[in-house]
Amino acid sequence: MLEIGCAYPKAEMTRIFGTNSKQGIDRKLTRYGIVFDVCGRGEGAVYTIRAIPDPFKIFAIIELGFDANTDFIKLRNFLYHFFEDEVFMAMPDEVKETWMEKMGQHLTRQTIATYTRRLEANNLINRYTKNFIYYFANKKEQRFSDHAEYLEAWHNYWDDLSTGLNTFDAIGNMRADFGGVARKQPIPEVNGIYNDKIEYMLSLIQQSIESEYEG
Repeated sequence: MLEIGCAYPKAEMTRIFGTNSKQGIDRKLTRYGIVFDVCGRGEGAVYTIRAIPDPFKIFAIIELGFDANTDFIKLRNFLYHFFEDEVFMAMPDEVKETWMEKMGQHLTRQTIATYTRRLEANNLINRYTKNFIYYFANKKEQRFSDHAEYLEAWHNYWDDLSTGLNTFDAIGNMRADFGGVARKQPIPEVNGIYNDKIEYMLSLIQQSIESEYEG
């Protein structure tokens, strides 16, 4: 991660930004709003970082690989809730979508899935665990449940099919009896190896939120 006041040789900047061209490095720094000085020429050039207006955005781009066109306010708010609230982290994407909406922060489940896959690609979390959360879904409403009720709902569903009901009617009975369709979702686990990286990210998120309120 780039830090204010630190000097970076061109080779390091090439590694960070994925381009060997000085012009390409300069363009990316300028595009991201980073203020910098350059001393020297060619491969001997050294970049000194003078200011980073949005450290969280730069972290998300450089360290997590998010596209520069990402809505970083939405990403910031999602990551804040994801890592600070264990209940939110465990929720299915459709429930996360509903909760974010209730907080006045619109995020589609497709975007939530994209964000989560990026966290997984960076090994910050493991999505496929043996621990599950159980719930009943009815349109945008969800009711949390447990393993026993989940099994009961699907047991009744298969019993209905065995009596000759079609799938549509059997699901209709499940909705009527349990208030929705029984579903389950693996509960993500945080990769402890990357705790320091996650804590650093959360500190940048907190700074960003505080700056927004102060502004």
